[in-house]
Amino acid sequence: MLKAFLGKRGSVQERPAETTGRRSVDPERLKTLIEFFPIGKKLRYYPEFKKDIVFDTLMVGYAVNGELLYSCDAVERDPNGHVVAFRVGEDSARIRAADVYLFQVLVPDTSDLERQLDYARRAEIGRGKQFNKGNYITLMSNAAMRGLSTVDTEVAKPLMLVSGPYAHTKMILLTPELTTLVVTDQRRKPRAKTCAPVVLCLPGGGLSGPCVIADISDDSIRVRVRDRETPLPPMAAGAEVTLDIDLGDSGTSYLLKGRVLRRASDACVIHLEGMFESGRLKNFGPLDLLELKAGLLNYSA
Repeated sequence: MLKAFLGKRGSVQERPAETTGRRSVDPERLKTLIEFFPIGKKLRYYPEFKKDIVFDTLMVGYAVNGELLYSCDAVERDPNGHVVAFRVGEDSARIRAADVYLFQVLVPDTSDLERQLDYARRAEIGRGKQFNKGNYITLMSNAAMRGLSTVDTEVAKPLMLVSGPYAHTKMILLTPELTTLVVTDQRRKPRAKTCAPVVLCLPGGGLSGPCVIADISDDSIRVRVRDRETPLPPMAAGAEVTLDIDLGDSGTSYLLKGRVLRRASDACVIHLEGMFESGRLKNFGPLDLLELKAGLLNYSA
């Protein structure tokens, strides 16, 4: 039976490795999975590859080599985001990432959501059978700045937890097939990468710290902070911003108007609406965006 303990900080004890003859989990795929499917994140899923039947769910916890944890704080990561270790059990024992041979995820039993379906679609999955052992559940996670991620998982077993913060709650233990983990960029138009410097000017005269333009498409750019210790200032979706771009030795500069499409702490996507020329705002002409893109792509720090 799984040991259902809450992972938490405390005294450090190394959990003995039991990986003899077992292959450890791929560290890069594990990093991506945890980035897109963190504990506490709301997700969507569809059962048995039926993409027209979609339900909501929640990432409740992880199971590492059969031991449950329910807190993001129980996942130790290095500055690059790679998992170093997991803390499990009442003693917060450490399981090194290199010793992880089985990584599973825990979601609530949402069988009751089948009642929302019409008769035909309910018949497709079988009443109350979507979480039968061996069935496949495809999880979907939407990260505003990075796109949509999907991963196929196999139902390992239903669980009725007997202890911990979710005692007496029906859960489903899923085993992700990490080779199916896919990240899809949802911005439709092709993007060109760049590293040109930019400062965001906010309504009321506020300024961002030093930023760079990470990429540009036909009508939007993605801006990220240069120093990750300095987050972007608060900006609501739809907020008007001015972008001050100085390409240094080339002698070229641009002053653009845009609106925030979405924002994270270290990056944002801005829809471009026009450019200032001789102090006056004008719409982008046929060649203006091409000139802007050429200038950004030919910038070298």
